Amino acid sequence: MNKRSAVIGLDGAAWQLIDDMLDNGVMPRLKAIKDAGASGILTSTVPTYTPPAWTSAATGVNPGRHGVYGFVEGHAQWERQELMHAGKVKSATVWEMANAQGRSAGIFHLPLTFPASDLNGWMVSGMMTPGYGERPPQGFTAPKELEQKIHAWAPNYAIDVSANWEKDYRDAALCERIQASLQQRVTVLRKLLDEEPVDVLFSVLESPDRMQHVYYRYMDPNDDMYYTPEAKRLRPDIWRCFQAMDEIVGVLDDYARDSGGVLVVSDHGFTAWEVSVHTNALLEQWGYLKVKSGAKVMQTSLARKMVPLAKRILPAKVAREAKGRTFAAIDWSQTKAFASPIPQQGIFVNLKGRERFGIVDPSELEAIKTDLVKRFTELEGPDGTRVTDRVYRSEDVFSGTANVGAPDVLPVLKDHRWEIDDEIFHKSAFTDLSHLPRGAHHPDGIVIVAGAGVKPQADLKASVLDVTPTLLYLAGAAVPTGLDGHVMESAFEDAHLASSPPTTTEGPDTGTRDESSPYSAEEEAMIEESLRGLGYI
Repeated sequence: MNKRSAVIGLDGAAWQLIDDMLDNGVMPRLKAIKDAGASGILTSTVPTYTPPAWTSAATGVNPGRHGVYGFVEGHAQWERQELMHAGKVKSATVWEMANAQGRSAGIFHLPLTFPASDLNGWMVSGMMTPGYGERPPQGFTAPKELEQKIHAWAPNYAIDVSANWEKDYRDAALCERIQASLQQRVTVLRKLLDEEPVDVLFSVLESPDRMQHVYYRYMDPNDDMYYTPEAKRLRPDIWRCFQAMDEIVGVLDDYARDSGGVLVVSDHGFTAWEVSVHTNALLEQWGYLKVKSGAKVMQTSLARKMVPLAKRILPAKVAREAKGRTFAAIDWSQTKAFASPIPQQGIFVNLKGRERFGIVDPSELEAIKTDLVKRFTELEGPDGTRVTDRVYRSEDVFSGTANVGAPDVLPVLKDHRWEIDDEIFHKSAFTDLSHLPRGAHHPDGIVIVAGAGVKPQADLKASVLDVTPTLLYLAGAAVPTGLDGHVMESAFEDAHLASSPPTTTEGPDTGTRDESSPYSAEEEAMIEESLRGLGYI
C-alpha cells in the first residue's frame, strides 16, 4: 500500500502572525503539528508573488524554467497582456511526477491550475479560475463530473474570495465572506478524501493572503496598530477565520501524517506595506523614460489623485483600457527602461529585437543593467537615507529558457515594506501608505515537516523549490533528476535517511500544453477586477 503525503498550503502565512495565534490558542491543530515536527523559514521566489512561488513549489524549478513570473504574460508594450493559466506552465508538475510512478494525486485550489487537467486522481483548480460573486465557477474540476458533485455538496461554491484593500479594512465583512468559503471548503475536502483517496495531495488555502493584504498591521503584535481600538475590534473576527482554517489543517493532518507525512508551507510571508515606490517616476528622473509632452498635464496633483479613484469606480473593462491609454503616454522612441507589471517587481530594458518598441542595442544591455543597479543601490528616500537592500539582476535569480516575462533588474527596498509599482504621472517617486493597515509580500514564508523520521526542531531552512521533492519523498516516491529543489533532508533523523534514502528517477514528459487563453472577455474582466482589489494590477 502506498504512503500518503500532503501539502497544507497557507497562502502568505508568516511566523510573526502565526506564532501569535498559536500562543493565543487560535490554531491548536497547527500548533500540534509544529510541536511534533521540524519548522522554520521557507524562502520564496524572486519575485515574491503567488504565481511564480506556488508554481515553483508545485514543479521544483525556478521561474526561468517554468515561465511564470506574474498574473499576466506581457507588460506595458504588449498589445494584449494575457492572463496566466495552467497551459503557460512549461515544466512538469508534481501530479505528473506522481502519476508517472503510478501514484494518484489530488490537487485542491492550487493557483494557476485552471483549466483543470486530466490526471490519475482529481483536481479542483484554484486562484485564476473564473467564477466570483453570484456567478458559480465552471470547468474547474477534473474529472469534469466532479464539478456537479461539488455544487451538490456546497451550493454556490466559491473558488476564491475577492478582497479590496482600499475599503475592506474598515469592517469585518471580508471575514464573513472568508468564513463562509472555508465552511464550504472543509465540507468538500472531507467528501473528496473519503470518496476519492489519493497518494499525493497538494492543497492551498488562499485566505491568509486575502486577510493580510487588508488587515496585516492589525494582526502583527510587533506593529503599533495591533494595539489600536480598530484592531482590537476586528481581531476576534480575523481569528475566527484562522480557527476555520485550523479545522481544515486538522482534516489534512489526520489524512496523511501517520502514513507518509505532511508539509505545512506558505508561498511567501508578509510584512507591513509602508510606501509605494513609483518606479517609472524614478526612471523618468534618471533619463531612462520619457513621457510625451502632451501628457505632462497628468502630472498635476489633481490628475494623479484621479488614477486610484478611477481604479475604484470604473468598470473593470474601462479601467483596463484606461490604464492601457496611460501607457500610451510613454514616448517609447526615447525610453530605455520601464517598470514591469506590479507582481514582477522589476524593470525591463527597452531592448531591440525583444520589445515591440525596442531602442536599446543588445550591446548596451549589461551597461544599462549595471547603471540601474548602481542608481537603485544609492537611492535615498524622502528623509535622505538609503532605502535599497539589494538589486537582483535577472541572471542572479532566473536560469532556463522560459524567459518571456522575466524583468532585467529586480530591486528590493526596505525589507519589502516599500513595494514598487508601474504607475506613471507621478512627480514624486514615493507615496506614504503607513497610515493604513495593509500588508505586502515578504520572502520569509513558513514550513513545517511532520511524519515518520522527522527530527523535531525550529530552525529548518528551505526553499519553495524544495516542496515538490519533499512531498514525493514523504509519499515514498522517487524524485525526478534535474530539479532545482531538493528533499529537505535536514528535517529528518540521520537513521531515517539511512534506512529510507531519497531515490531518483527520470522526469516525466510534459507533453504539449495548450497555451491559448481559456478565458472569455467577461471572465478576464472578472479575474482582473479581483486582482485589482488586491493591488496586483
